[in-house]
Amino acid sequence: MFDYTQVMDVRVDDLDAAGVLAASEAVVRARRAAQVQDWLLVLAWADLHGEDPQAMPGAVPVRYGGDRLVEVGGDGTPRVADLCVHELAIARGTHPASTRSTMADVLDLRHRLPLVWDIVVALGAEPWVAAKVARMSRSLDREQVGLVDAAVAAAIGALAPGRVLGLAEAKVIEADTAAHAARI
Repeated sequence: MFDYTQVMDVRVDDLDAAGVLAASEAVVRARRAAQVQDWLLVLAWADLHGEDPQAMPGAVPVRYGGDRLVEVGGDGTPRVADLCVHELAIARGTHPASTRSTMADVLDLRHRLPLVWDIVVALGAEPWVAAKVARMSRSLDREQVGLVDAAVAAAIGALAPGRVLGLAEAKVIEADTAAHAARI
C-alpha cells in the first residue's frame, strides 16, 4: 500500500500496473485529506470567532462599522463574527464570498449532517459531494435535515456522486414538501 503522504515523490514513469493503481488510490486519499484539513482549519477559525464582538470591551458599534455575529450556515449552526471571514479569506487567498460559502458548508456538515461529516473526515467520500449536499439542504430546519443526513450517509461512499445528489434532492423535497410545492 502506498503512503499517500509521500505520493508527490513518485515518478509515474517508474510505476508498473500495480504501482499505478496504488498511487491512484494514494492521490485520491491525499486530495481528500488535504480538503478535510482545510475544512478543519476553517472550522477552527469559526470556533475562535463565535463570541459576540459587540460584547467585547471597546467594541465599535455596528452602525459605525463594528463587527457582529452572523449566521452563515443553516438552522442549528453557531454564529460567527462577520469580519473574521474576510481575515480568513485573505490568509487563504480566496474571495470572501467563497470563504463564507466554505464556512457555511463545513458548519452545516459538522452541526447538521454529522453522519455525512464523519464519513468525509474518515476520507470515505468526496468532500465536494458532501459540500453540495450541505448547500442543497441549507433551507431545512435542524430536525428536517436529519432525514437527508441519514439517507446520504448510507449512500455517499457507495454510489456515484450524481446518484447521491439525486437522493439528497429527493430527501430535501421529502423533508419539506410544502416548500417544494411553493417552488414549483
